[in-house]
Amino acid sequence: MERPDGGSRSLVDAPDATGEPEAPAPPDADVVGPTVVCRLGRRECDHRRAGDTPPTLTLQSWTPRGAAATYVAWEVDGCGGHFGVFDRDRERLLLGEGTPAGRRWRPVVETGPATEFLLDATPDIRPSVPRAEATALDTPALDPRPADATAWGETRAFTLSSWTRPATAHVQPWRPLNGGAVYVACRIDDPGDRFSYHGWFGTLDSGVVRLGRRPAPAFVAVELGDGAGLADDVAELVPDRCSTRVVSDVLSVDGDSEGQV
Repeated sequence: MERPDGGSRSLVDAPDATGEPEAPAPPDADVVGPTVVCRLGRRECDHRRAGDTPPTLTLQSWTPRGAAATYVAWEVDGCGGHFGVFDRDRERLLLGEGTPAGRRWRPVVETGPATEFLLDATPDIRPSVPRAEATALDTPALDPRPADATAWGETRAFTLSSWTRPATAHVQPWRPLNGGAVYVACRIDDPGDRFSYHGWFGTLDSGVVRLGRRPAPAFVAVELGDGAGLADDVAELVPDRCSTRVVSDVLSVDGDSEGQV
């Protein structure tokens, strides 16, 4: 899976900018959920003018081919991205990397009435995935995060004990520049040099790291259990919830159209 920008794109040239919002998931998504259209309390990527109607936020969950991680694609006010992450515990949508120059950027959405939709749609669009069990190791750890990460947590090492031969996995949470989404980088090395896996865009849910693409062996999720504090590190990397950093509360859900599941 290529590195996603997780951020904004211009929708000015969209063929029907004034009609029904199109499904925001990428065309090569393997599995997609339904779309939902929300009304926001204030604008993102533009200065709100007196008398403006509340902007719409269109959301759609999706999963890449050969992956377990489920992302939330989004569009609002001429901006959009594919790699949002839904924070179920705090009922927030964490958006990916920044916006075009000159536009203000708030990378967190308080989902409000859209929460129930997102709870149904993520992270288990594909609930049954091959998993590897992991046991914590006390060993020097690598840093699998990308070099341009703007914030990151501790690296933790695990042995994947469900394999016929031991393999070592290093996981590390990180956040992109100007982004709200927190991803989990993962590097897996086989002592026999049969393969090496390195992925940046895993997600963490209930002690399971869901990989953004499939390693050489046929598994796409890693069972960490309590993860030895990984969940706490992920939570600490999310931007502060002060009002200037929040895109907006979702005021209402207008409706939805069915995607294919």
